[in-house]
Amino acid sequence: MHDAVQTQDDDLKSNIAAVVGKMMKLDPGELARLRRMDTDGPGELEFWRLVHGTSIRSDTSGMQLVKILALLAPRGDVGSRAPFHRLGEPLGEVLAEAGFSEKRLASFMALPFARRAETLEGIARFITRKMESGVNCVDIAQLLFVDDVWPLRQLARHYYTASDRIAAAEAKGDDK
Repeated sequence: MHDAVQTQDDDLKSNIAAVVGKMMKLDPGELARLRRMDTDGPGELEFWRLVHGTSIRSDTSGMQLVKILALLAPRGDVGSRAPFHRLGEPLGEVLAEAGFSEKRLASFMALPFARRAETLEGIARFITRKMESGVNCVDIAQLLFVDDVWPLRQLARHYYTASDRIAAAEAKGDDK
């Protein structure tokens, strides 16, 4: 059973990387359309081009993921954009470093699964303004696609590990 889970995780990682890679080549207008996409509608043509050839869902949750990725994507010309998907930057850690409050984290974790997407859009907008070096977009996809507690536990674990590190650095008078 563990092999099946690992295979699904590897598949999600490669599909997120493929979508983000294509997204980084979109012109600013195309990205803007994805940011405004109605996820209950038929989807923007850019969405269909991005997910074609991947196993990213072509349903509402897939559209929600792509919209969130578009919100995270740097603005500006294609050549000036820095990568924003980094496996080594867990979402919980990025939230802690960005100053996302513990109260907001608790509220998100208490949400029913069906309400996560809308809140994740707000979280993406929040971290886009404060993110220093990207975020693990697979963490976001798991929160959208997996109706289970383990993505939430992973989020909390990374958040509190980073919070403790930040607090210890502040106590020493260092930066993060």
